Amino acid sequence: MKSFLVAICLTLTGCQALGLPTPQGFDQQLAQAYGIHTAVVSATATALTAGSISAADAQSVQGLEQNARTILDTAKTAETAGDTAGAQKDLALAMTALTALQTYLNTHGSK
Repeated sequence: MKSFLVAICLTLTGCQALGLPTPQGFDQQLAQAYGIHTAVVSATATALTAGSISAADAQSVQGLEQNARTILDTAKTAETAGDTAGAQKDLALAMTALTALQTYLNTHGSK
């Protein structure tokens, strides 16, 4: 179980830690953000199943995950509509939220 949590934590640390190239351009950054969102969702379920976080904490994290996903979708829509500045702001906001969730899960999910 610990090795699985370590694998999730590594996934959550981003492309550079895994030796993958840094995303170039908005589309690649957005794709990476969606991947991080998926990893956070999986790590939350794993932490809950392992008893590392409570059901109430998992529910709170799930709400934040859903908000981050909505913001990612909004960023994608803004980019499609030609609002590059708005899309970048939304992407940055979603990544801030996802990074905070990663930090929480990395510190609480391994207990």
